Amino acid sequence: MARAQRLASRFETVSASAARLRQNLTIAFYRSPFGRGLWRGVNEPTLFDYPSGLRPGNRLRGESWLAGDYSLPGGVLHGDDQSPFEMTPPSAAWRDSLHSFSWAPDVLAVADGGGHEAMREAILNWTLGPYIERRALMHPALVGRRLARWAQALSEIKSGFDGQAMARIHSSFSAQTRWLEKVAQQCDDGLDRLHASLGLTLAACALPQQGQTLRRGMDLLSREIRRQILPDGGHASRNPAVLADLLADLMALEAVLKARQVELPSHMATARRNMQTLLTMLRHKDGRLAVFNGGLESDAAELAAVLGKTAKPIGFAQKSGYQRLEAGDSCVLVDIGNAPRGSHSVAAHAAPMAFEMSHGSDRLIVNCGPNLVHGSDWQLAARDLAAHSTLAFDADVTDPFLRSGLAARRLGPRVNGEGWQVTGRRVEDKSGIWLEASHAIFLKTHGVRHNRRFFIDAAGEDIRGEDMLLADMAHQPLQGAGFHLRFHLHPQVRASLQSAGDAVLLLTPSGHGWQFRLASDVTAPLSIEESVYMGHSGIPQRSQQLAVKGTLAHGDTLLRWALRYAGRQTTRRRR
Repeated sequence: MARAQRLASRFETVSASAARLRQNLTIAFYRSPFGRGLWRGVNEPTLFDYPSGLRPGNRLRGESWLAGDYSLPGGVLHGDDQSPFEMTPPSAAWRDSLHSFSWAPDVLAVADGGGHEAMREAILNWTLGPYIERRALMHPALVGRRLARWAQALSEIKSGFDGQAMARIHSSFSAQTRWLEKVAQQCDDGLDRLHASLGLTLAACALPQQGQTLRRGMDLLSREIRRQILPDGGHASRNPAVLADLLADLMALEAVLKARQVELPSHMATARRNMQTLLTMLRHKDGRLAVFNGGLESDAAELAAVLGKTAKPIGFAQKSGYQRLEAGDSCVLVDIGNAPRGSHSVAAHAAPMAFEMSHGSDRLIVNCGPNLVHGSDWQLAARDLAAHSTLAFDADVTDPFLRSGLAARRLGPRVNGEGWQVTGRRVEDKSGIWLEASHAIFLKTHGVRHNRRFFIDAAGEDIRGEDMLLADMAHQPLQGAGFHLRFHLHPQVRASLQSAGDAVLLLTPSGHGWQFRLASDVTAPLSIEESVYMGHSGIPQRSQQLAVKGTLAHGDTLLRWALRYAGRQTTRRRR
């Protein structure tokens, strides 16, 4: 099996190298004097009508941006009275985020506070600058994202430009669209191709005379949706936030086509409905997403804009690998999926059976989330088991990430999910909901499977769990190996030890109390330790975690725990 995996990795590395060579040659041709003439054409009339309500943006983030807080994935940067385009990028990821204009909806949300004027200035300055000549800024996926955000912004602010400025913008928009049409297929496999095809299709809708470009964009988009959107509506990366971002642009495309009396192809419309269903399932009751597989919480208003009034959330999504246990005001979301495959695993997390729990508008148990502003060591640590609310051994675990060598340089820090063998079984009755799941990540190294059980009662006030390390007859258990069972807490939750360390009281911002208890013969007492939470913005925030240290026993190792609602508390946390 190991030899087969090595051969597969080498084959994929060679294939990726060949694809990169084709991409470089194609791009070099279209940047040559002859090739340039095929896309740097004349000005064309444009029609911008991207539905503004689908991406309402976050006004607070927009105000921060206008005040000089240019924090983006890839770095935290501040510049008083200085344009972010004039600043030295702290990383390539930050540079790409800036030039994708992903921040545009937030700035547009500050319409009465200078947001629209700042957006006009940013787009016009980009067209006047040398940016279209820079190869790194004309990567197909980056161009696709930029054109989609320009289409949205110009739908709102085009009336504020004079004729000369608008002509420059038309010329740049048309040229970037023609460029994207030529190179979209050279995009790296995975999410980048979906961004490129979505951007090309939306941009083509803004160029009424380019029907052939629209047809080409629709063909590319149709193929990628079939390849990347799972039958239950999830994305192949299993990242909920990625799905929400794609859904907004897909719904915008549907609305723009409908205005032109063109129906979205049926399989795309079905995918859109399934995407909405899955996102509804993965929302906590505060209206934000669970933090799984590299995704952030996302903005509640933005999610509401694309989900609208939807039916009751479904309980499980088999293809996407998620379970929702909901009763009363409580919600438990559990990841029981295997690792994404290939390029879709570059940002995925290696944490099957991690879970999150919320009560009403309060999140209690969370996962740490992705680190979007520090280096690779931080980012990989945030993707590993210890950064999630689950059990992890302290040493000798097989590294799940592709970290070094030619394969890592060509393929990125992918997750190797071979041997996870994640399973799940759900039972519902009048007493509540039961979920049993298992994975085999520790089987080769420690000789045990991790089995996890959840139960939530019908009132949503009694949540119980069991974590079992089951000895496997075909392997030798690594008796005495140390492990930690972790429950990461949301930064707004306050924890205090009770009963000489046998229990912990969790107090939420709204004043609700929950008591956590643990029962085990192989663990040290409960402890409250420091943690970080990055699920809000990708920037670490101080938080706490409940940590249980134990050692692998002879035979099976069992840990039982419970979360019980303790009612409203008289002492509330200051906010």
